[in-house]
Amino acid sequence: MARIPRDFIDRLVDDSDIVSVLGQYLNLTKKSSNYVTNCPFHEEKTASFTVSPQKSIYHCFGCKKGGNVLTFLQDYDGLTFLEAVEKLAEINGVQMPQSSKKEYDNFSSIYAINKIVADHYYSFFINNPSSEATNYLKERGIEGKTVKDFLIGFSENNQTQLLNALLKQFSEKDILTSGTFLKNDKGIFPFFRNRIMFPINNIKGNIIGFGGRALGDQLPKYLNSKDSPFFRKSRELYGFDKARSCKGFDYFFVTEGYMDVDMLHQHGVDCAVASLGTSFTNQHLNNLFRYKNKVIFCFDSDEAGLKAAWRALNISLSLAIDDKTIRFMFLPEGEDPDSFINANGRKALLDRIERSMDIETFVFQFLKRKRDLESSEDVRIILFELKKILSSVRSDFLKETLLAKFSKELNINKETILRNQAEVKKAPKVEKTHSNDASYEKNILLLIYLLDLFKQDLIIDDFMSFLSASDNEDMLNLMAILQSINNDSRKHKENSTYASAMMITLKITAEEAKEEFERASDELRLKFDHGFIAYLTDLANKKQLSQPRKERLQKLLNLKENASDQEQQLIQLLNAY
Repeated sequence: MARIPRDFIDRLVDDSDIVSVLGQYLNLTKKSSNYVTNCPFHEEKTASFTVSPQKSIYHCFGCKKGGNVLTFLQDYDGLTFLEAVEKLAEINGVQMPQSSKKEYDNFSSIYAINKIVADHYYSFFINNPSSEATNYLKERGIEGKTVKDFLIGFSENNQTQLLNALLKQFSEKDILTSGTFLKNDKGIFPFFRNRIMFPINNIKGNIIGFGGRALGDQLPKYLNSKDSPFFRKSRELYGFDKARSCKGFDYFFVTEGYMDVDMLHQHGVDCAVASLGTSFTNQHLNNLFRYKNKVIFCFDSDEAGLKAAWRALNISLSLAIDDKTIRFMFLPEGEDPDSFINANGRKALLDRIERSMDIETFVFQFLKRKRDLESSEDVRIILFELKKILSSVRSDFLKETLLAKFSKELNINKETILRNQAEVKKAPKVEKTHSNDASYEKNILLLIYLLDLFKQDLIIDDFMSFLSASDNEDMLNLMAILQSINNDSRKHKENSTYASAMMITLKITAEEAKEEFERASDELRLKFDHGFIAYLTDLANKKQLSQPRKERLQKLLNLKENASDQEQQLIQLLNAY
């Protein structure tokens, strides 16, 4: 299988302006020589997401995510590594090397398998017009054209004929990779059985997975293909390949079920999409916003529906900027878009969509529920919750309209809402002693930083021998990074630990770097290397320890609680040195 040449990837990353690329996704603010913003990967009040143009890396001091432009595209857009490379090449206007196309298109056999499987499932309805599954779709009001348009099918318990047909065209490995069949010690068997099947397409129309609804009492009621390099539930949306090209609506309508999407399309509401049995994510919303600037979420009006809407809101706040808008629509309890449009018709649904809540209204309605607006205590609680929301809002305009809404509804001026009610007297600052864990993490970062800057001046063979013999995950990760730096590879630049290390700023000479590398490596070996004390004892007996190293080891060992007999012996040697 052909691969993208590593030197192409390295040149692509080197030629990328990380501020320009991340600035297409985030609202970056210049601070000294870096750029900062609120982290897109976790909620925070104070901006801790830092982008360094000089080092071409980003790092969040809150959640510790970090890396280069490729890792950002993978994490933010939910892309595979190869997809991130192609996306970055597209951003930079660079032609992908021809050899890489085979690598990127290596799922073609998977798509072909899935298409054959989908066609087979669909043919069940043609060949069995009076079956229980066929009658189920008729009772739900699904028409034959809709079944054909979405290639809805049925997976029988016995799929031997389908499997044999696939084995004539594809390898067993590809069939199993597709996820439509599994294998155990008894042989190959179908993943989906006795289920109404909904093929799931990617943006290009390739079938990448399936959703299956149990026809009887089988559990789980809904079953989706497992996540894989070509199928990620956190990124894909059911019906998106069709909805993105709809012309009659200036918005996407987000539902919670496959049948909702099918029925809405059947009634001419062809802007509907659904998440794949998982919570809505920022990758989903980013994908939608690439095609339309308005997204309307639809939920039940019960407590579970309200909470689901609240989760969607919190994902949306950082992305609702400029002309991108989000609204919320709630159906009567017990109703879903499928049942509602069947019972009330297209116009009734569209009228309800027209009356959907904007963000400001929904936030107010959600926070005031179960509260008494005549109660000062309840009003204070509402305002406290509002402040938490405001900290996640990136758009100054949205922040202003939220404040205006609450100011009007609660009859409190905006300045009062923003003002802290009282200055809390801060307790005297107590100097904390770092835990061993925090200390050794700092040493790991320092070692990476020092080797990156002073590779030619440092001798690391002995330390690398220790790392290679370690079974500690952190030590093995450190070894991989140090090896990559030492070998002039670029792979370490995709590692979040390396990104953390590059946030260190020290003015240090080569000689000082040698001492610091020795100190930090000694501390790590004292913690993780069981043979290190014997090694140091031998050096002490031979008087081969430098004075600064001897003094550092004395301090470290004297501060250690419950020193072993071997460590006590080394302390005595060092004291008499």
